[in-house]
Amino acid sequence: MEEPMEILNEPLMTTKGYLNPACMNELGAAIRNMPPDHERLGGDPEWSAKRLTAIKDITGGLAKWAVMQSPYAAPKFLESVIGYVDACLQVMFGKHEFLELSLCDIVRILHEFLMDGDGIPEFVAWNKPKDGNRDEVKFVCRESKSDSDSDFIDLDALLRNVCLDIRMERRAFDAFNREFDRRHEGASEEK
Repeated sequence: MEEPMEILNEPLMTTKGYLNPACMNELGAAIRNMPPDHERLGGDPEWSAKRLTAIKDITGGLAKWAVMQSPYAAPKFLESVIGYVDACLQVMFGKHEFLELSLCDIVRILHEFLMDGDGIPEFVAWNKPKDGNRDEVKFVCRESKSDSDSDFIDLDALLRNVCLDIRMERRAFDAFNREFDRRHEGASEEK
């Protein structure tokens, strides 16, 4: 690379090839000050469109991504957290099997249930490494091997991933319906 890669106002790497602490501080501040997803993505029609959503769409995605992002086989108290969210959603849904919710609604609801105030301790604990060490900003990739006790789950990313799964299911549903309509449009005209 001819020019140093820049993020925000500081070069990412020092002249000696190390991560620049000033850049990392600026990046950490930008991440901390980012608006919540339900505010940031509210103008996106795909995130603001209300669609029929079932409780298990939400709890299933939450369980899946908690396991996928956990440094362990499953995060501690997974069943308790899912049970808590399910109970909250049961009250919210009432007698209805489905509610019309946007992706912004879902991420906001999950954030309110799990993170507002001091949050649900079992859920918030997933964001804290067991060994107590935590770099504010850490670069890792899927293949990174780290000590599980020094790793944690990014809770905002977890909630966003739940919505991304639901978004993918909605897209697949819409694509199936378009293809079905396309294939059967000519068949109904022939009769």
